Amino acid sequence: MDRDAQQAAWRDDGFFVLRGLVSPDEARACEDEVIDRIRADPPERHAGEIAYMSGPSYLIYPETEPSPGAVNPEDRVSKVFNCHVEGAARAIAERKATVDVVETLLGPDLDCFQSQFIFKNPGVIGQPWHQDSYYFRFDRQPQIGVWVALSRATLENGCLWVLPGSHTGEIREHVPDRRPAANRGYLEIVGEDTSPKVPSLMEPGDVLFFHSYLMHMSTDNVADERRAAMVYHYGRAGTQAETPAAAAQLSRVNRWMPVRRRAA
Repeated sequence: MDRDAQQAAWRDDGFFVLRGLVSPDEARACEDEVIDRIRADPPERHAGEIAYMSGPSYLIYPETEPSPGAVNPEDRVSKVFNCHVEGAARAIAERKATVDVVETLLGPDLDCFQSQFIFKNPGVIGQPWHQDSYYFRFDRQPQIGVWVALSRATLENGCLWVLPGSHTGEIREHVPDRRPAANRGYLEIVGEDTSPKVPSLMEPGDVLFFHSYLMHMSTDNVADERRAAMVYHYGRAGTQAETPAAAAQLSRVNRWMPVRRRAA
């Protein structure tokens, strides 16, 4: 996909996929790095906690209802925030090929402010329809999500679904996810026509770029394989939370890291 095609897809649909932008070796190194950290500091040590810090940056959220076949510590984890500040995950966040694309969409002077390593282990539920900017209460909108597939994403293992063109509207009302197994913080958009939705089927190293107003969701994993992804969020340097309350709420899950500045 050339730059003109990217710009057209961004304008009309609010997303596009670049195939093989990250090498399979990079994807594997990123997943291994996160799993090693979880095994060194497993959820079992933090029984009863909704989330726990591991090291200076990793914020680990166990599943509300873990995978029925859970054996290893990572089988009990839903998401790990802020991997982007170190190691293999940081290398992907800062790599030129990724940041070049973000710059064409958002402009120069960029920060990566959040990342989520998402485990979709066999048997766990998906996340309902939502928009990232509902959570990102910032004075500069929009932001850009960069969803890096670390494993295959299929219809069976709970791939992402997106609603083309939904980025052109406003931020919709979100209500609490009422499913008993819903993870902490899950909210959903209800009452919208989502029939034009399309699945984002991906192979390791494929990268989805999406607008923070774009409605998206994922389905349950009914396969016998994990669907793993690292999702980076980029914003303009100098972005601030709208209010002190929003800043306090976001402080645990945001680590602002410069990835590009204009030459002096």
